[in-house]
Amino acid sequence: MIRKKTLSVMDDTSAFRQQVRMATVQVTGLRPDELAAALAYEVEPFSGIPAADAELAYTPVAGSDPAVRVYEVAVRRRKSRASAGEERLLLPLLILGGFCLVLACIDFVYTSLRLRTAENDVASQSALQSRLDAIRKPAKAARAEANAIRARRENAAKAQKEAAAARSAYADIMDVVAAACGDKAVLKSIDGGVFSMRLTGVAVTASAAADVLVALSDAATRQGWRIVSGPIDVLTPGLTAEFKCELTHD
Repeated sequence: MIRKKTLSVMDDTSAFRQQVRMATVQVTGLRPDELAAALAYEVEPFSGIPAADAELAYTPVAGSDPAVRVYEVAVRRRKSRASAGEERLLLPLLILGGFCLVLACIDFVYTSLRLRTAENDVASQSALQSRLDAIRKPAKAARAEANAIRARRENAAKAQKEAAAARSAYADIMDVVAAACGDKAVLKSIDGGVFSMRLTGVAVTASAAADVLVALSDAATRQGWRIVSGPIDVLTPGLTAEFKCELTHD
């Protein structure tokens, strides 16, 4: 594990030294040991010391660019220390290793026997699986065909419902227009198709024409139609007025 070391690394004249520049966003929020690890990886290609074996110390260096952090880094290879106690444990460890080797051999033989048995079982199960697959394949095809038939029926029902709604939409909007006009106005023309039409009507007065358009807008919106009102033109001063609008079904 790489840690931030004391100044002894900095004082070591044989330590590799290098100034490292890193983006501020890279180092912000890093703990000291995490920053030391990052710096060790940065200098590894130049020092030749693997980051995992590095003892590293660093000192921040003031810089003029706030987006960049500068560090003076000293790194040296960590020294291995074999204690006398570790040497005394060498023989018991060798004995233990030999014992583990014997156990590994026994386990290998046992595992080989189990593997051979498992291979025979797998071969038997594969034959059974092939027979099951042969049985399941027609059943799967039948289920797929049933699902396809069900989907076609649902699509046909949906299409019938949409067709019925389309058939009633025109009749409904004609009833709405008639109710809106009442005794205040009469239609002169209806241009367009079933779901998009332009209406031209004549009202007894300009005020009556405006009332017809307001009533028509409210009722048509509830029926799923959008209305765009046109101009109201007075045909005879103080008498009849012509109005226009466009209706489009959503």
